[in-house]
Amino acid sequence: MRFNYHNPVKIHFGVKWLEAVENLAQRLKDTKFLLITSQGFSKRGLSAQIQNVLAKQLAGIVDEITPNPQIKHLQSIKAKLCDFDAIIALGGGSVIDSAKFLSVDSVFENDNFTIKSQPKKLFAFATTSGTSSELTHWATVWDNDAFVKHSLNDEILYPQEAIYDPNLTLSLPRQTTIYTALDALSHSFESIWNNNANPISTHYALMAIEIILRDLVELSQNLHSLQLRSNLMLASIYAGLAFSNTQTALAHALSYPLTMRFGTPHGLACSFSLPLLLECLPRKSHAFVLLSPFKPQLLQIFDKLEISILPKDYGLNDEFIDEIFSTLNSRAKNGVFDISLVKAKLKNP
Repeated sequence: MRFNYHNPVKIHFGVKWLEAVENLAQRLKDTKFLLITSQGFSKRGLSAQIQNVLAKQLAGIVDEITPNPQIKHLQSIKAKLCDFDAIIALGGGSVIDSAKFLSVDSVFENDNFTIKSQPKKLFAFATTSGTSSELTHWATVWDNDAFVKHSLNDEILYPQEAIYDPNLTLSLPRQTTIYTALDALSHSFESIWNNNANPISTHYALMAIEIILRDLVELSQNLHSLQLRSNLMLASIYAGLAFSNTQTALAHALSYPLTMRFGTPHGLACSFSLPLLLECLPRKSHAFVLLSPFKPQLLQIFDKLEISILPKDYGLNDEFIDEIFSTLNSRAKNGVFDISLVKAKLKNP
């Protein structure tokens, strides 16, 4: 057996987020920070609290990040940025992906990004338990006008530190809580049925799956449980440590057209197909041996959460399925699947 595993992000779990900001300011006294977040956190007063702590160390605030950030919007933000030394990103995947994009100078040519500079240091304060962007070296940006998703992909995009305070997730509504957890669940399954899987990534993925399948339904019924929020945040860390070394695979490749065409939330779009894909796993594969025992519990949880597993409920008719499979991105090839079998199964589940 031969494999490599690497993740350089320093993790702080269970800390108080504002004290972590204070600690950053004290450790990096000569650093000018740019705060990147969304309007929701500014409206709830968190941006002002950070401003009070950083004082003269705050170079500026960008709080106009939206879900599924559009490349044109991010480019317009970048053109107006002030000088800064490092970034504090407070938010979920869209905020942290945007922070990665804004941390470097890049050129977009021939449908690819070329990074032209070393990144500004990035300190990511995760506020959801799903995307794990704070633990990866990718950033997703969208171009809905062209109906495409683009990715920045470079080892230099790993954040320096990831800070996790489960209290930041207590304000998440039920649907967002469910969909972000399903994203982490999909990351975990995808990292196991992946050609890039290794024993360490698989170990983390299995731990994430067990926690999410055990606790997600209960959390959906008790959103103010800090213990359950902590458990799901830990699961998202395990999932991030898994797929940061494997990338995602077919479930995510199928999801992007659904999000672009219909606005299907990402966590839902990349997870509804998990039971169907389980059925398509080669029976002699290691992934089938590891993952097939989870299928009954997975179906039970989807039923309790009222998550449909029928492709037609997501707008996937035969014509759209053919369109998707004619333009599948490279992530689809990471999986151990027979692509033609999956296509046929989607048409006749």
